[in-house]
Amino acid sequence: MIFKKLKLKNIRSYREEEVVFPEGAVLLAGDVGSGKTSILLAIEYALFGLQPGQRGSSLLSNGEEFGEVSLELEINGNKVLIERGLKRSSKSINQDFAAITINGSRFESSVTEVKLKILELLNYPLDFVRKNNLVYRYTVYTPQEEMKEIIREDIETRLDVLRHVFGIDKYKRIQENTARISSIIRDESRVLQAEAAIIDSRKNDVDSSQKFLNMIQSKVSIKQDEIKEVKNERLLKEKEVEELHIKVSERENFKKEIEKLSLVLRNKQEQKSRFTKDLLEMDDLINSSKSLAINLDPKKINDQIENTLKNIILLEKEHLEFNSNSNSLDIQKQSELVKKTKIFQLQHCPTCLQDVPEAHKHNIMNEVETKINKFDKDKVVLLNQIQKISAELSNQKNILKNLENDRVAIQINNAKQENLNKYITKKQELEKLKDSFEKDITFINDQIDSQKKNALDYSKYDNLLRIKREELIFLINEEKRKEIELAEINKEIEMTIREISKYNSEIQRGQESKNKLIKMLDIEGWLSNNFTNLTKFTEKNILIALRKEFTKIFNKWFSMLTTDSFEVYLDENFSPVIVHNEFELDYEFLSGGERTAVALAYRLALNQLINSVLSKIKTSDVVILDEPTEGFSEAQLDKMRDMLRELNVKQLLIVSHETKMEGFVDHVIRFKKTNGVSEVISQPDLH
Repeated sequence: MIFKKLKLKNIRSYREEEVVFPEGAVLLAGDVGSGKTSILLAIEYALFGLQPGQRGSSLLSNGEEFGEVSLELEINGNKVLIERGLKRSSKSINQDFAAITINGSRFESSVTEVKLKILELLNYPLDFVRKNNLVYRYTVYTPQEEMKEIIREDIETRLDVLRHVFGIDKYKRIQENTARISSIIRDESRVLQAEAAIIDSRKNDVDSSQKFLNMIQSKVSIKQDEIKEVKNERLLKEKEVEELHIKVSERENFKKEIEKLSLVLRNKQEQKSRFTKDLLEMDDLINSSKSLAINLDPKKINDQIENTLKNIILLEKEHLEFNSNSNSLDIQKQSELVKKTKIFQLQHCPTCLQDVPEAHKHNIMNEVETKINKFDKDKVVLLNQIQKISAELSNQKNILKNLENDRVAIQINNAKQENLNKYITKKQELEKLKDSFEKDITFINDQIDSQKKNALDYSKYDNLLRIKREELIFLINEEKRKEIELAEINKEIEMTIREISKYNSEIQRGQESKNKLIKMLDIEGWLSNNFTNLTKFTEKNILIALRKEFTKIFNKWFSMLTTDSFEVYLDENFSPVIVHNEFELDYEFLSGGERTAVALAYRLALNQLINSVLSKIKTSDVVILDEPTEGFSEAQLDKMRDMLRELNVKQLLIVSHETKMEGFVDHVIRFKKTNGVSEVISQPDLH
């Protein structure tokens, strides 16, 4: 893996910046706090996203809503571009998006899936997808202070970290899982012991239950005989009840027949009543038809009606004629009045156009007035004639109306006379029907009396039926009671058999548990002794081999970084032991430069050993050192040139504010912070 280019937007103290990384040894130079370490944190975020426990606020610039990191790198000949974003919400800062582009093919997905893709490219173990990036931290970039922390950690924590880094933590997990399995086996063994312990007790329970079963089974035949005897009595009683029920049913039939006859009787009486009413109505109709006598001649009435109609027609004709003459007089009068008005207004003759003399106007107007007076007199005469005719016309219409009424009365009288014979015939028929119904009523009453007598004779069976039914109910209940007793005995037999079966099953399970317990105790003993000891032995041998190689490499790097004659090695807990003049020195009593040398040597040895053990990972070509010379003397700084040359990696990124380091590297990238904003002020031109 080789870093090519890093782009930042709103990351820590950077607003928008681009950094190009050449191959070889590259120094990130600048004053303390100028933003050099932020570049390394941005690279790590681009590769793996936020780490467990890391907050987005540690990367996103204060006051900004969105930030972005873009990292170009080369992995095993593949051109890779990684892009990640941060977004501020109302409560926190979260990773907004993640994308990776490999040889121009872009893949954008969840943060976890992109991290998995990067681990595959770097050939890191995939179980690191949800863990801290320890392999990256110890093979590529570890802040110097964190490396000092691992030296000062308690023994078990340091060993756990090293187990994890070297991929041998599986042995500890195996031991822990073995202990859990052994604990589970012991817990289950206690359950099996309890199950096996009840075998003898359940055998005694089976003997007791079997004796009880034999005793209650002997009661079954006795109870069955009792049920049979009661059943026979019940059948005889049912037959007696059935015979009595037939007798009672016959009595009920008599009652039903009485009800039917009573219904027919009421129907006959109602019909007789209707016939009586109809006869009274016939008498009224006959009497009314006989009493009606009208002394009118129908022919004479018709002639009078005809003459009256002729008179009315003539009068209406005269009335119409006089009205027409009256209207004509009105029209003529109106015409003369119009003529009078025109002449009065006339100034010139319309024919000769000469002035019209007033005398001539008065002559014409006098003539018109004479005509108008004549029209008024004729109008009065006509109105008198119209009035007389209207009065006579009204009189004739009244005469016609009276004649019409007389004709209708004659027609009604004739119709009643025609129906009189019919009424008489109908009355005779009704009288015959009435006599017939009276005979029927007498017959039905006789039948009802006969049925009542029969019903009274059969009433004695009601009380006898009630007694027999009570006796039958007693026998039925007795039979049910004995059947229930038999069912209870059978149920008790069934439950006892089931209980014996249950005890036998528990005995069988107890025996199986006993056999299983023996096997499980053998397995638990093998796991606790043989397997656990083998796992510890294997892990111990691997750690011994790693510690031997680790000590060798650690001693080499430490010797290069110190001026005094120190001897160093790692004890069985991988703690560094420093010996000077045959005296062991405690790490805390070393000088600042010496502690830095121990931490750096430890870090480089760990880097070299991990790349050797995990030879397939793709991060062996790059190393990042963050302030590796803190507290170094001038002599130690001079030794850094040899150490950097000995590293022999394709790309080495060093963060340092020591100006002397500029002479030990191939390229220098300078950083500066102004008013809280970091920027790159110079970097190599690679074009």
